Amino acid sequence: MSRPGLRTDEQMVSIDVPAAITEALRCPDPARQLVTGGAVAAAIQADRAGVLPRSLSYLAEIVRRGGSGYAVQLPSPLPTAEQSALVRPWLARAAAADADEAFARWLDAVAAIIDARHHGR
Repeated sequence: MSRPGLRTDEQMVSIDVPAAITEALRCPDPARQLVTGGAVAAAIQADRAGVLPRSLSYLAEIVRRGGSGYAVQLPSPLPTAEQSALVRPWLARAAAADADEAFARWLDAVAAIIDARHHGR
């Protein structure tokens, strides 16, 4: 039985992460809104695709150094085709908003959530 306000993994997986990214990046404090507006859903989706936290941390560093516009053009921003297909819309939304640092911090937060979920099992 879940408490009111809490969502199951199945409910979180259904969240439209690219839309949550777009909405968060329009806010006055995009870094805070990104974490509260889709990081857990993104972590669950990424974990189900087999994304390792270190892969997202590495991608965050690419975004910091080259920008999300650069990262979205990479043939494989993550190790597998499925993983790359998952993050490409995330990167595209961040590139359109020109919010590379906030988005890179969000990727780090998603990686930390995946890591915490792995260590909590």
